[in-house]
Amino acid sequence: MMIKRSRALEARPWLPLAALALLGACGGPSAVEDAPEGALGDQQVRQQCDPGGREVRAVDVNNDGNPDIRHVFEGERETCVQLDMNFDGIVDVTRFFGPDGTTVVQEEHDFDFDGRIDMISYFNEGVLVRKELDTNFDNRIDTWVWCAGRLYARQERDRHHTGRVDTWEYFDDGVLREARYDDNNDGQPERWEMFRYGRLVQIKRDTNLDGEPDQEEDVPRESAGDRESALTCDGSEPPPVADEPRPEPETSGGETPDGGAEGEGAGEGEGEGEGETTNPGEGMPWEGVDDVPPPDDAGEGDAEGEGAE
Repeated sequence: MMIKRSRALEARPWLPLAALALLGACGGPSAVEDAPEGALGDQQVRQQCDPGGREVRAVDVNNDGNPDIRHVFEGERETCVQLDMNFDGIVDVTRFFGPDGTTVVQEEHDFDFDGRIDMISYFNEGVLVRKELDTNFDNRIDTWVWCAGRLYARQERDRHHTGRVDTWEYFDDGVLREARYDDNNDGQPERWEMFRYGRLVQIKRDTNLDGEPDQEEDVPRESAGDRESALTCDGSEPPPVADEPRPEPETSGGETPDGGAEGEGAGEGEGEGEGETTNPGEGMPWEGVDDVPPPDDAGEGDAEGEGAE
């Protein structure tokens, strides 16, 4: 889905129709500081908001005499727009546009209104493909997210806030499949957590620090905790996680009954009660057999009957 700018953001509920557009105004909300440490984006894009040699069109949203929205144009092409969402004179949201002047290529957010960027979103042809976040507001990126459509595909994190990645996470359709942890800050994982249908099923460890797991521990279902939900890059409602397949019922002798006989056996079992034995030809292990000849030897027949039970 292509993300386009809305002209002067008329659709915003907080923008009155009488907002004043000041053509050629040089004033406006002051820009946020430089991108946080650890940002991987093209810093040249941020220069598109530099008013030098460009035309600035400002909007005073709340009619207090101070511009709250600042559109920057290079000729007829809009290069960026800056918004002061809480009217404190500092930019909180910045959008940068591509060559067509309408398609978003990058977006920056200051969530805690301290004048520093907390999230940078990157777009390809108007589609969100990657995000960088400063989750503890220390002006250093600590989470990098790659997107597949609107869902998470991969994530790297600096859990210990040391300035280097120590967690790698991989997703299928936005649902966590595998997480790798560097617990001793040597740059490589020593612990792996494996997930199936969003539930933790196994933990692997590298106890001799050779880069490969040498210890495995299966996680019982009752100890696995809640299932992980799918994660979306755009904050939209996540899709439901696929249901876990039910284990196949065990059969005597390792045989798998066919569907028709299984249905008949299930119905008779419910009527007669679980655990009760059945006559030959009526259920396991003789499901689907219409005629069972009597054994030649009565003693052997009794033994076979006991085995069937």
